[in-house]
Amino acid sequence: MTRSSWTATIALLIFTMGTSIVTPLLPLYQADFHLTNGQVTLLFATYTLTVVPTMLIFGGVSDRVGRKKVMGPALVSITLASVVLGFAQNVEMLFAGRVLQGLAIGMFLGVGTAFIVDHARVAEKAWAAIVAGLAFRLGFGLGPGMAGVVAQNSSQPIRAPFEIYLGLLVIAFGAFLITPETIRRHKSSRGPWRIQVGVPAGQMAGFATFLAPAAFTLGFLDATLLSIVPLYMVAVLGVKNLAVVGLVGFLELGLGGVTPLFARSVAPRPAVMWGVGGGAVASLLVVTASQVHSVALVLVAAAVIGLLNGLTLQGGTAICGVSVPILERGKLISALYMCAYAGTIPTIGLGYLSQAIGITEALAIFSAAALALAAVVIFVGGRVYREVLPYREIEEIRPDQLVGDGA
Repeated sequence: MTRSSWTATIALLIFTMGTSIVTPLLPLYQADFHLTNGQVTLLFATYTLTVVPTMLIFGGVSDRVGRKKVMGPALVSITLASVVLGFAQNVEMLFAGRVLQGLAIGMFLGVGTAFIVDHARVAEKAWAAIVAGLAFRLGFGLGPGMAGVVAQNSSQPIRAPFEIYLGLLVIAFGAFLITPETIRRHKSSRGPWRIQVGVPAGQMAGFATFLAPAAFTLGFLDATLLSIVPLYMVAVLGVKNLAVVGLVGFLELGLGGVTPLFARSVAPRPAVMWGVGGGAVASLLVVTASQVHSVALVLVAAAVIGLLNGLTLQGGTAICGVSVPILERGKLISALYMCAYAGTIPTIGLGYLSQAIGITEALAIFSAAALALAAVVIFVGGRVYREVLPYREIEEIRPDQLVGDGA
């Protein structure tokens, strides 16, 4: 990849740490602000209600007005969110911080991934899409990993992780500023604010039955491990060390980031099928942990699900990275991520359900639902989406044709 692809990757990695910092802090928020399980999962998922429409709109906008005009405000939003969450004095500030995070990630994630792919050479675009997926999964994993260790060893366990993250954001801003724009303003009678899902012609059925439910399942697995499982570890398994709680988030998200390093040869379509199916099966380990009272089993489950979710994301982003031209790439990748974030919404119901029937029983329902979704992807979507149809790039806007770019 080019030098600019790598600087864009640094910005993406640091940026994504911000939204997952809250994971090991959820038990602290619950205790300090007297939140129920349902309210904790609602807090966790609140940003999704902002992410989905924001991502849907701004993926297409960036294809028309430029990537950096979208990514800049996103960096400002994640900065404000970190200040609000780190210094929250009431429940309203917690929810306001999550909304700001939702705006930030909705504007940045799909667009930032497209930005990395844009800067890659034509022959490396599929690999650039995989690297982008690696960076954002690793960033999401480093967030709770760092926050758990810092919180456990700080006299201000909620504030300190955000203070460190604000320092890292300085690096992200620097990487963003030195990376050149890849999209000239695209004139169109439709206007930049037109909402349009960028699914290639002839592939809508495959996207709807294969990529969309696969991404939804990935998000469902992620969100449950990052919101309900921390409460489960404290209330059911008796974990007191926040670093261990943060380790679940690091393993589940961080290991997903390294999957492409040893699974690059796996074709995109089977990568999605193996990742979704295996992740759903591995979710059963979380429920089993309560029967044997084993924290280690939860950590194993987090690691396995993380690796397999990384495989799902690898396949999905590779398909999106090669199947459309540059002027549709941002909205297609954003549509994929939008489906993944939509998968966090059911965790709200699981949180409130856990108050009625117990956390362990709610997690058993979670596993059953994940297995059902995986079956849809494999046995329905797998038959509809039989092959990846790559876009043949003939004339594409090249970053090195816009501004000077080093290799």
